[in-house]
Amino acid sequence: MTFTGYPPDGTVYVWRIPLFAPPHVVAGLAALLGPEERRRGRQALPDDRRRFVIAHGATRSLLGGCLGLPPERLCFTHGRWGKPALAGQPRLCFNLSHSGELALLAVAARRPVGIDVERVRPADRSRSAGRWFPTAEAEFVRTAAGPLQSAARYARLWTRKEAWVKAAGGRMVHGLGLPVGTGPDADGGTAVTDPAGRVPGHWSLHGVPAGEGYAASLAVAAEPSAEPVRVEVRRWRMPRVAAAAGC
Repeated sequence: MTFTGYPPDGTVYVWRIPLFAPPHVVAGLAALLGPEERRRGRQALPDDRRRFVIAHGATRSLLGGCLGLPPERLCFTHGRWGKPALAGQPRLCFNLSHSGELALLAVAARRPVGIDVERVRPADRSRSAGRWFPTAEAEFVRTAAGPLQSAARYARLWTRKEAWVKAAGGRMVHGLGLPVGTGPDADGGTAVTDPAGRVPGHWSLHGVPAGEGYAASLAVAAEPSAEPVRVEVRRWRMPRVAAAAGC
């Protein structure tokens, strides 16, 4: 484990975590997991279990590095709608998302964060967008040039909504109608608030480069007068040897 410390004020670290690794690395990461994580992993099919173990083992390793603590000793709590937090570490905010063969972990100091990544599969998503999204966003999806662009536009909007709801610790049922806009991400993020008031607070939305075939977005708590949030994308370094056994 490498000690990295907290992200600086106003900066969010986003780690890209590939979800494939040699069996000995997967075994080492599995040893870092807590009892509940191990139970969830055992219930999954083999490929899903591999992805779960890498995502959650890497998360423990990275959060332990931020805190200078053994990753296997970290204890997690969960909010009303399931958002995880670290027991006894209210200053360190984080969120994890994974889809396909990629996970993203967002970490910030004292700023609630949410992140979402989705694998994009070509499909006409105009009907779903028309049912759930605000009018301008539904039209943006409907006017796409073919199934691939339709799916990409839909995924971009979906990840923005889900990242926002996850940052606020809410439920996605509250997020489908959130207005996240159809324009490109502005430098420093796009400032948003919920006009219906179901998701309180001020938030900044950022596109995250996730690679071909994926869409990803980050949401960060922000104050109107604060400096723009800086997003620093990093790549998780796979451990070369199996980790020591955990609890």
